[in-house]
Amino acid sequence: MADLSSLLRIWRAKRASQEGVEPFRILTNAALDGIVARKPTTPDELMEVKGIKDAKCRQYGKEILEIVGRTGSTVSNLSFPGVVQKEPDGTDVFNEQEETETKVGDETLSVSRFLDGLNLELSGMAARVRGEISSVDERERVVYFSLKDATEDGMLNCLMFRWQYDVSGVRLREGDEIIVEGVPEIWKPMGKLSLKVGTIEVAGEGALKKAYDELYRKLESEGVFAPERKRPLPEFPERIALITSEQGAAIGDFLTNLGRLGVKVDLYPASVEGKRAVLELLRAVKYFRSKAEQYDLLVIVRGGGSIESLQAFNTEALVRAVADCEIPVIAGIGHEKDVTLVALAADMMVSTPTAVSRTIREPWDRARQTLVQSEGVILTSYENALFEASERLGKSISTFLGFLEGVSERFERAKNALHSKLSMLEYRLRESASSIDGSSRRIAEGWKVVMRGVHDRLLRAESALRQYDPNRVLSLGYAIVRAQGKVLSRVGDVSVGEELDIRLSDGSITAEVKSATNN
Repeated sequence: MADLSSLLRIWRAKRASQEGVEPFRILTNAALDGIVARKPTTPDELMEVKGIKDAKCRQYGKEILEIVGRTGSTVSNLSFPGVVQKEPDGTDVFNEQEETETKVGDETLSVSRFLDGLNLELSGMAARVRGEISSVDERERVVYFSLKDATEDGMLNCLMFRWQYDVSGVRLREGDEIIVEGVPEIWKPMGKLSLKVGTIEVAGEGALKKAYDELYRKLESEGVFAPERKRPLPEFPERIALITSEQGAAIGDFLTNLGRLGVKVDLYPASVEGKRAVLELLRAVKYFRSKAEQYDLLVIVRGGGSIESLQAFNTEALVRAVADCEIPVIAGIGHEKDVTLVALAADMMVSTPTAVSRTIREPWDRARQTLVQSEGVILTSYENALFEASERLGKSISTFLGFLEGVSERFERAKNALHSKLSMLEYRLRESASSIDGSSRRIAEGWKVVMRGVHDRLLRAESALRQYDPNRVLSLGYAIVRAQGKVLSRVGDVSVGEELDIRLSDGSITAEVKSATNN
């Protein structure tokens, strides 16, 4: 009967084929065994399985939970005759009558189904293989090559998707010795066994050094390492993008030595060991480049290691990704003797993760030290200024008190003088009052004399006015004649036909001149 483990391996193999990756990149055997042991029914239970985190759960969780949920029904009735089954403890299931024979089911299989069963078992046999390249056939989508042993008879057909081959940075040449990682698989149309390769490494330190030198010369000629293209790091970065392994010592060294600066650090965990790390590192760089405006600095760190373990950081695709990154990059990869091409392409290269932390922290430490020094200078300056102000205030108070004494003396003299003047003024006012009283009497008497004189003159004037009043003359029978507003005194002043205004004592008469005769 097909157990849950077998069904999960079938699903993994199909998924890997769809995505063009090795099955262990989908889920490791340990993760599959954890699912079988726990039989999770919810996403939270699934993420309790070691090797399955939030990203894996979002990507594959629904399919895995469906497979687990079906194992108690129709799925459990499926069988894979001809395929060696495993017990929960990992041992093979053998025929009860003879240990050397595998148990064969009664069902006759089609060739395709038999090969599916074989590929299911082969999917769990991921391996690292070392050999010499005997042939290479590079095509548009796939690269085919074969490996052989240098001293023994053995040949292994291999294939690799072209995009993985290009990312690897290794160029296959007949006669070169390489190390590959992959999963064996039978190609059903031809029944041909091949190793589906995910990563390629150059074997041997000498070959690695040669490949390193060739790529260095190529990139240097293009100006990838040129000092003029490097950007200065921000003096006070506030948000840092960090790429490293979440399990290695490098992340601890970096964060511990960074200290408590209040800086935000976002980690994108990625493998940093060997050639297999290239894809993860590229994904990490691509992720942070897509959010470049959110970060001030990109940090790539890992501990030291051999040239073999640092291969990922000497891969052309990763070097170019770092060189073209919009975020300033600082790299602390390996130690001083291990200068990787990625470090050379970064805007700043230091020897270790600890050195990276110290480089970032240095401006903050200088600022903090400057702040402490400035605080001391400010306090000292304040104390000096306070002392000087106190001295000046003391002198000013003394001067002011002396001035007040002088003012007080002058005020006292002025008060005495004023008192004397007031006394004299009082005497003179009394004299003036007495003089004014006598003057008032004389003025009153003189005023009476004047008024009597004025009264007499007014009476005489009134008599004269009465005598010469026109109205008095008119009342005696006389009249005032005017022509054109002028009083007439002669006949010659008027013309015949002219209108006259005649004023009498009790009114006026308008008349017309009929004739005018002189006496």
